[in-house]
Amino acid sequence: MSVNRVFLTLSIFFLFTGFDSTAQDQRKTLETQKSEILKKIQETERILSQTSTKKNSSIGRLRALNEQIQTRSSLIGAIKGEVSLLDSEISENLSIIQAMENDLSQLKKEYAEMIYTTQKTSKGFNEMTFLFASSTFNQLFMRMKYIKQYSEARKKQAEQILIVQSSIGLQIAEIEDQRKSKQSLLNDELTESNKLEELRGDQKDLITKLTQDEQRIKKELEEQKKAEKQLSERIEAIIEEERKAALLGSVDMTKLTEAFTKEKGKLPWPVDEGFVSSKFGEHRHPTIKTITINNLGVDIQTSENASVKAVFPGKVSQVLSIPGLGNSVLIQHGEYFTVYSKLKTVVVKKGEQVQIGQTLGQVLTDKDNISQVKFRVHDKKGTVNPEIWLQKRTK
Repeated sequence: MSVNRVFLTLSIFFLFTGFDSTAQDQRKTLETQKSEILKKIQETERILSQTSTKKNSSIGRLRALNEQIQTRSSLIGAIKGEVSLLDSEISENLSIIQAMENDLSQLKKEYAEMIYTTQKTSKGFNEMTFLFASSTFNQLFMRMKYIKQYSEARKKQAEQILIVQSSIGLQIAEIEDQRKSKQSLLNDELTESNKLEELRGDQKDLITKLTQDEQRIKKELEEQKKAEKQLSERIEAIIEEERKAALLGSVDMTKLTEAFTKEKGKLPWPVDEGFVSSKFGEHRHPTIKTITINNLGVDIQTSENASVKAVFPGKVSQVLSIPGLGNSVLIQHGEYFTVYSKLKTVVVKKGEQVQIGQTLGQVLTDKDNISQVKFRVHDKKGTVNPEIWLQKRTK
């Protein structure tokens, strides 16, 4: 009876050991996620710090604040996930301890009964007399076997008690470690929540200031719109010339086009760090709700003097300079083209073959201390959403 009970206890223990293996995998996933989020927070903190060096309020600073708030919210979510996982592990370990303690109690009871029975029957009992009183050799053999088995049963019972006691001790120690880890995570969560509230306060104040500065913002938006229209017209003309030249020269673009197409969702970002501050397509202005912005690419806010790099091998079709948008580099990849605008300096020239990751120039930093590159992707029909071509980044 007791052997079966201990077997059941150990089976429960090993079952939860399997659970622990699953929990370990979940923990590793959460730790990886948290590590990526922390890296993202450090990036956005550097970018946000850069925008703080100017006293005037800017949309770029608001976008950096928004990104920092979003990323810290993700971090709090990851911490909550770790706390939830620890709660589950603690609960399961308490269940194991309860099962073990129940069996330990029964084992001790059975062992006490066994000792009592032995002491009771051993009064006036002599093993040798018991053995030599056998009437046959077979009976002698059976009596010897009985004495041996009974002695081993007592020994095993004592060993099983020690095993279960040791296992309970290990489980209790593990729970204590888990509770300490949980408290540490709760402290981290509180710290991050306080930081988040502070950032939201800054965000609210900045939105109020920007709302009051509507006329200046509208004027800047109009100037930006004109500059981007000029850039788009130049880009379209260059792309048209390149395609005509390829057609006249019977240049086969199939391999390059197919190679670029296969990289959809896998292309590296044109800068090592940063975030999408303005998405592709039409969307409301962050502070002036009556204005709709139509972005033909994505704006990636990054750190000052960041290197802007080619996302895929290709030929530099043209290097342009547009007032308000700095320098732009147009690269051809078969039927596809990528455009990198708002560059302060350019280190490549027209007709040059560039490789993936090759530096094209440095990002431009504007009067508000915002460093931002505009990235476009063109296919046969026109501009497409660049984000679906780039590798996913932690949010």
